[in-house]
Amino acid sequence: MMIDVVDNRGVTSMAGELETRFREFDVARLATASLTRDGLAELERALTSGRKSLRIKLLVGLYNGHTEAAALRRLLTLQKRTGASLEVRIAQNPRFHWKVYMFSGQRRLVAYVGSSNLTGDGLGTEGEFNLRLSGTSRDRCLIHITDTFDRSWRKDAVPLDPTISETFASVSQRSHNITKGIDPQIRRILRRLRRPKRGGTRKVRGEASCYTFFEEIADASTQREVRHKTRWDSKGWNWMVFSAKAERDRLLRAGSFYLAEIHRTGGILSLNDVRDDDEFRTEDGRFFVAFERRKGSIAKSLKAKTLKALRDSGFILRKDDLRRNRTMGLRNRSLLSKLLKV
Repeated sequence: MMIDVVDNRGVTSMAGELETRFREFDVARLATASLTRDGLAELERALTSGRKSLRIKLLVGLYNGHTEAAALRRLLTLQKRTGASLEVRIAQNPRFHWKVYMFSGQRRLVAYVGSSNLTGDGLGTEGEFNLRLSGTSRDRCLIHITDTFDRSWRKDAVPLDPTISETFASVSQRSHNITKGIDPQIRRILRRLRRPKRGGTRKVRGEASCYTFFEEIADASTQREVRHKTRWDSKGWNWMVFSAKAERDRLLRAGSFYLAEIHRTGGILSLNDVRDDDEFRTEDGRFFVAFERRKGSIAKSLKAKTLKALRDSGFILRKDDLRRNRTMGLRNRSLLSKLLKV
């Protein structure tokens, strides 16, 4: 079984993970303590894609009234439109606080367990921490998660109906109003705590993503040093060396990054996840980052067709756009993710 972290930093987000899994699997078991309309986007897209084999079980909590009654009403409409593709149940325990997303196939299982609710913030903003567990139908941990979900689904939940959504509406509205009042106060407190002292330097926020390149690998002595002091090669990880700590730390903050490997004969564009870092003295640098190509994505050769797509979309506007580090907005991240089929 493989374990990875999804924390909505860099190009990795729970929204993107769910979109990918809905394309890969026909059976999904989802559980969330809180549900909002903007958290239903990926689920709605999957249900309206025309795939008749898709089956989704959604277990929803009403924890602290944070679930939106409007989201429950939308689910009722979706159930009518999609028939057997979607089943929704409401957890009977008012303290139900699960955040579990499980996808299963004939031999493969992928589960996400962590802090992300099925809300816009939970699926797309920083501050979340989720474990992605990938394995086979023989992995005991994944089997146990599945069995626990199924037991709660059968014994501790009731089918969603219009009476529940309408009765719950007033409670949900009160919770929403309280949250609207509290959140601005918390933000003001945190702004005061973050405010730098006079004369100090302003702390840089972590980049949403990073785009970088290299033209040649480190020299032979550095390669020997890395093999001797790390296990990266045995794990199949690639790595980069930086002469400045700030450059290395920038990549660590991103967590995931797009990489254009520019060579004399062409190049390759890929999406990668940071796996490890280290620092030790070598002749050509001392700060290192190990990385691995994102599983499920593809690499694109930087040939005429790929370059034309990047130019037509406005991603490449000048000659050196592929030869510099830069942060990227959501539009460009979405473009590259689509190009690499993430």
